[in-house]
Amino acid sequence: MSHIGKQVRLKRMLNPKSNNAIVVAMDHAAVLGPIPGIINPVETVKTLASHHPDTFFMPNGVIKQTYTHFVENDIPFMVSIDTCVEMGPEPDYFMLSDSVMHAVQLGASGVSMHVMVGAKKTSDMLKGLAKVAEDCDNLGMPLMAIMYPSGFDNNHDVKHVKWAARIGAELGADIVKTYFTGSVETFKEVVDSCPIPVMLSGGQLTDDPRDFLTVLKAVVDAGGRGCAVGRNLWQYKEPVKMLEAIKLIMHEKASVDQALKAL
Repeated sequence: MSHIGKQVRLKRMLNPKSNNAIVVAMDHAAVLGPIPGIINPVETVKTLASHHPDTFFMPNGVIKQTYTHFVENDIPFMVSIDTCVEMGPEPDYFMLSDSVMHAVQLGASGVSMHVMVGAKKTSDMLKGLAKVAEDCDNLGMPLMAIMYPSGFDNNHDVKHVKWAARIGAELGADIVKTYFTGSVETFKEVVDSCPIPVMLSGGQLTDDPRDFLTVLKAVVDAGGRGCAVGRNLWQYKEPVKMLEAIKLIMHEKASVDQALKAL
Protein backbone atom coordinates (compact mmCIF):
# COMPACT_ATOMS: atom_id res chain seq x y z
CA MET A 1 0.00 0.00 0.00
CA SER A 2 3.02 2.32 0.24
CA HIS A 3 2.59 3.30 -3.42
CA ILE A 4 -0.69 5.00 -2.44
CA GLY A 5 1.10 7.18 0.09
CA LYS A 6 3.70 8.10 -2.50
CA GLN A 7 1.06 9.17 -5.02
CA VAL A 8 -0.86 11.18 -2.43
CA ARG A 9 2.28 13.04 -1.40
CA LEU A 10 3.35 13.67 -4.99
CA LYS A 11 -0.07 15.11 -5.79
CA ARG A 12 0.23 17.58 -2.91
CA MET A 13 3.37 19.08 -4.43
CA LEU A 14 2.02 19.64 -7.95
CA ASN A 15 0.00 22.66 -8.95
CA PRO A 16 -3.52 21.47 -9.87
CA LYS A 17 -3.77 23.84 -12.83
CA SER A 18 -0.48 23.10 -14.61
CA ASN A 19 0.62 19.82 -12.99
CA ASN A 20 4.01 21.51 -12.59
CA ALA A 21 5.73 22.51 -9.36
CA ILE A 22 7.50 25.63 -8.14
CA VAL A 23 9.79 24.44 -5.38
CA VAL A 24 11.54 26.92 -3.10
CA ALA A 25 15.02 25.51 -2.51
CA MET A 26 16.59 26.35 0.86
CA ASP A 27 19.29 23.72 1.30
CA HIS A 28 22.18 26.11 0.63
CA ALA A 29 23.45 27.25 4.03
CA ALA A 30 25.36 24.13 5.07
CA VAL A 31 27.03 24.04 1.66
CA LEU A 32 27.70 27.75 1.06
CA GLY A 33 27.19 29.32 4.47
CA PRO A 34 24.45 31.75 5.60
CA ILE A 35 24.34 33.64 2.31
CA PRO A 36 22.12 36.67 1.60
CA GLY A 37 18.48 35.73 1.28
CA ILE A 38 18.60 32.98 3.88
CA ILE A 39 20.55 34.64 6.68
CA ASN A 40 17.23 34.53 8.53
CA PRO A 41 15.47 31.47 7.09
CA VAL A 42 12.38 31.94 9.25
CA GLU A 43 11.68 35.34 7.70
CA THR A 44 12.34 34.02 4.19
CA VAL A 45 9.89 31.16 4.65
CA LYS A 46 7.31 33.43 6.28
CA THR A 47 7.45 35.89 3.39
CA LEU A 48 7.29 33.34 0.58
CA ALA A 49 4.90 30.82 2.14
CA SER A 50 2.18 33.45 2.43
CA HIS A 51 2.31 33.79 -1.38
CA HIS A 52 1.91 30.07 -1.98
CA PRO A 53 4.66 28.43 -3.98
CA ASP A 54 3.89 24.75 -4.49
CA THR A 55 6.41 23.37 -2.03
CA PHE A 56 9.71 23.99 -0.23
CA PHE A 57 12.72 21.83 0.45
CA MET A 58 15.30 22.30 3.20
CA PRO A 59 17.14 20.38 5.95
CA ASN A 60 15.23 19.17 8.98
CA GLY A 61 16.76 21.78 11.27
CA VAL A 62 15.24 24.61 9.24
CA ILE A 63 11.91 22.79 9.00
CA LYS A 64 11.77 22.63 12.79
CA GLN A 65 12.15 26.43 12.89
CA THR A 66 9.64 27.20 10.14
CA TYR A 67 6.99 24.46 10.06
CA THR A 68 4.24 26.67 11.47
CA HIS A 69 4.27 28.68 8.24
CA PHE A 70 3.74 25.52 6.19
CA VAL A 71 0.83 24.53 8.42
CA GLU A 72 -0.77 27.98 8.35
CA ASN A 73 -0.53 28.23 4.55
CA ASP A 74 -1.23 24.55 3.79
CA ILE A 75 2.03 24.13 1.86
CA PRO A 76 3.88 20.80 1.65
CA PHE A 77 7.62 20.48 2.15
CA MET A 78 10.43 18.10 1.31
CA VAL A 79 13.35 17.26 3.57
CA SER A 80 16.87 17.56 2.19
CA ILE A 81 18.52 14.46 3.64
CA ASP A 82 22.12 14.99 2.57
CA THR A 83 24.73 17.72 2.67
CA CYS A 84 28.25 18.75 1.76
CA VAL A 85 30.49 21.63 2.81
CA GLU A 86 32.29 23.59 0.10
CA MET A 87 34.98 24.75 2.52
CA GLY A 88 35.77 21.12 3.41
CA PRO A 89 38.14 18.63 1.77
CA GLU A 90 35.40 16.98 -0.35
CA PRO A 91 33.29 19.82 -1.80
CA ASP A 92 31.63 17.56 -4.39
CA TYR A 93 30.69 14.74 -2.01
CA PHE A 94 27.19 14.78 -0.53
CA MET A 95 26.85 12.52 2.49
CA LEU A 96 23.58 11.33 3.97
CA SER A 97 22.68 13.45 6.99
CA ASP A 98 19.09 12.38 7.65
CA SER A 99 16.70 9.50 6.98
CA VAL A 100 13.46 8.85 5.14
CA MET A 101 11.84 7.70 8.38
CA HIS A 102 12.67 11.01 10.03
CA ALA A 103 11.08 12.82 7.08
CA VAL A 104 7.92 10.76 7.59
CA GLN A 105 7.91 11.72 11.28
CA LEU A 106 8.25 15.40 10.35
CA GLY A 107 5.21 15.20 8.08
CA ALA A 108 7.14 15.70 4.84
CA SER A 109 5.70 15.17 1.38
CA GLY A 110 9.06 14.13 -0.08
CA VAL A 111 12.81 13.89 0.38
CA SER A 112 15.67 15.14 -1.78
CA MET A 113 19.29 14.09 -2.17
CA HIS A 114 22.20 14.78 -4.51
CA VAL A 115 24.48 12.75 -6.74
CA MET A 116 27.46 14.50 -8.33
CA VAL A 117 27.89 12.26 -11.37
CA GLY A 118 31.56 12.14 -12.29
CA ALA A 119 32.90 13.18 -8.89
CA LYS A 120 35.48 11.07 -7.09
CA LYS A 121 32.87 9.47 -4.83
CA THR A 122 30.11 9.03 -7.41
CA SER A 123 29.82 5.33 -6.56
CA ASP A 124 29.25 6.07 -2.87
CA MET A 125 26.55 8.62 -3.68
CA LEU A 126 24.84 6.23 -6.12
CA LYS A 127 24.84 3.53 -3.47
CA GLY A 128 23.20 5.99 -1.09
CA LEU A 129 20.61 6.96 -3.69
CA ALA A 130 19.66 3.34 -4.30
CA LYS A 131 19.20 2.70 -0.58
CA VAL A 132 17.15 5.88 -0.08
CA ALA A 133 14.96 4.96 -3.08
CA GLU A 134 14.25 1.59 -1.48
CA ASP A 135 13.38 3.26 1.83
CA CYS A 136 11.10 5.69 -0.01
CA ASP A 137 9.29 2.83 -1.73
CA ASN A 138 8.79 1.06 1.59
CA LEU A 139 7.49 4.17 3.35
CA GLY A 140 5.47 5.76 0.56
CA MET A 141 7.72 8.81 0.30
CA PRO A 142 8.50 10.57 -3.02
CA LEU A 143 12.19 11.03 -3.83
CA MET A 144 13.64 13.97 -5.75
CA ALA A 145 17.12 13.07 -6.98
CA ILE A 146 19.31 16.08 -7.66
CA MET A 147 21.54 14.76 -10.43
CA TYR A 148 24.44 17.03 -11.37
CA PRO A 149 27.29 16.21 -13.75
CA SER A 150 30.59 17.06 -12.06
CA GLY A 151 34.18 17.36 -13.20
CA PHE A 152 33.54 17.66 -16.95
CA ASP A 153 34.70 20.48 -19.20
CA ASN A 154 31.05 21.52 -19.50
CA ASN A 155 28.81 20.13 -16.78
CA HIS A 156 25.78 21.55 -18.60
CA ASP A 157 26.43 19.63 -21.83
CA VAL A 158 23.30 17.74 -22.82
CA LYS A 159 25.09 14.39 -23.13
CA HIS A 160 26.19 14.60 -19.49
CA VAL A 161 22.94 16.03 -18.15
CA LYS A 162 20.64 13.51 -19.81
CA TRP A 163 22.87 10.64 -18.66
CA ALA A 164 22.86 11.93 -15.08
CA ALA A 165 19.08 12.40 -15.14
CA ARG A 166 18.54 8.91 -16.50
CA ILE A 167 20.69 7.43 -13.73
CA GLY A 168 18.38 9.03 -11.18
CA ALA A 169 15.36 7.44 -12.83
CA GLU A 170 17.09 4.07 -13.17
CA LEU A 171 17.90 3.98 -9.45
CA GLY A 172 14.33 4.66 -8.35
CA ALA A 173 13.80 8.41 -8.00
CA ASP A 174 10.35 9.88 -8.64
CA ILE A 175 11.55 13.32 -9.79
CA VAL A 176 14.90 14.50 -11.14
CA LYS A 177 16.27 17.99 -10.65
CA THR A 178 19.17 18.93 -12.91
CA TYR A 179 20.99 21.61 -14.88
CA PHE A 180 19.70 23.56 -17.85
CA THR A 181 21.43 22.55 -21.07
CA GLY A 182 21.25 25.82 -22.98
CA SER A 183 18.21 25.51 -25.24
CA VAL A 184 14.68 24.17 -25.56
CA GLU A 185 15.89 21.51 -27.99
CA THR A 186 18.66 20.13 -25.80
CA PHE A 187 16.58 20.22 -22.61
CA LYS A 188 13.86 18.35 -24.46
CA GLU A 189 16.44 15.62 -25.07
CA VAL A 190 16.87 15.36 -21.31
CA VAL A 191 13.10 15.24 -20.73
CA ASP A 192 12.47 12.73 -23.52
CA SER A 193 15.20 10.36 -22.33
CA CYS A 194 14.08 10.38 -18.68
CA PRO A 195 10.93 8.39 -17.79
CA ILE A 196 10.17 10.50 -14.69
CA PRO A 197 9.45 14.25 -14.37
CA VAL A 198 12.47 16.53 -14.86
CA MET A 199 12.77 19.83 -13.00
CA LEU A 200 15.17 22.71 -13.46
CA SER A 201 17.85 23.60 -10.94
CA GLY A 202 17.59 27.38 -10.62
CA GLY A 203 21.29 28.10 -10.10
CA GLN A 204 22.96 31.29 -8.93
CA LEU A 205 21.33 34.70 -9.16
CA THR A 206 21.47 36.12 -12.68
CA ASP A 207 22.37 39.76 -13.31
CA ASP A 208 19.27 40.24 -15.44
CA PRO A 209 15.98 38.57 -14.40
CA ARG A 210 15.06 38.24 -18.07
CA ASP A 211 17.85 35.69 -18.45
CA PHE A 212 16.46 33.51 -15.66
CA LEU A 213 12.86 33.78 -16.83
CA THR A 214 13.94 32.92 -20.37
CA VAL A 215 15.46 29.69 -19.04
CA LEU A 216 12.23 28.89 -17.18
CA LYS A 217 10.21 29.41 -20.35
CA ALA A 218 12.55 27.09 -22.25
CA VAL A 219 12.14 24.42 -19.59
CA VAL A 220 8.34 24.59 -19.83
CA ASP A 221 8.46 24.53 -23.63
CA ALA A 222 10.72 21.46 -23.47
CA GLY A 223 8.27 19.56 -21.28
CA GLY A 224 9.99 20.13 -17.94
CA ARG A 225 7.71 19.78 -14.96
CA GLY A 226 8.84 22.67 -12.82
CA CYS A 227 11.74 24.36 -11.12
CA ALA A 228 13.52 24.21 -7.80
CA VAL A 229 14.62 27.81 -7.28
CA GLY A 230 16.68 29.32 -4.49
CA ARG A 231 19.04 32.20 -5.20
CA ASN A 232 17.13 33.51 -8.22
CA LEU A 233 14.12 33.84 -5.93
CA TRP A 234 15.14 34.80 -2.41
CA GLN A 235 18.23 36.80 -3.48
CA TYR A 236 16.19 38.85 -5.95
CA LYS A 237 15.51 42.37 -4.67
CA GLU A 238 11.75 41.66 -4.41
CA PRO A 239 11.27 37.90 -3.89
CA VAL A 240 7.47 38.00 -3.83
CA LYS A 241 7.35 39.69 -7.22
CA MET A 242 9.81 37.15 -8.62
CA LEU A 243 7.62 34.33 -7.29
CA GLU A 244 4.63 35.81 -9.11
CA ALA A 245 6.66 36.06 -12.33
CA ILE A 246 7.70 32.41 -12.00
CA LYS A 247 4.07 31.40 -11.46
CA LEU A 248 3.04 33.13 -14.66
CA ILE A 249 5.48 31.07 -16.71
CA MET A 250 5.15 27.76 -14.87
CA HIS A 251 1.39 27.72 -14.34
CA GLU A 252 -0.12 30.20 -16.80
CA LYS A 253 2.10 29.53 -19.86
CA ALA A 254 2.91 33.23 -20.02
CA SER A 255 5.64 34.69 -22.19
CA VAL A 256 8.82 36.10 -20.71
CA ASP A 257 7.65 39.64 -21.47
CA GLN A 258 4.35 38.99 -19.69
CA ALA A 259 6.18 37.58 -16.66
CA LEU A 260 8.56 40.54 -16.51
CA LYS A 261 5.59 42.84 -15.95
CA ALA A 262 5.15 41.23 -12.52
CA LEU A 263 8.57 42.47 -11.39
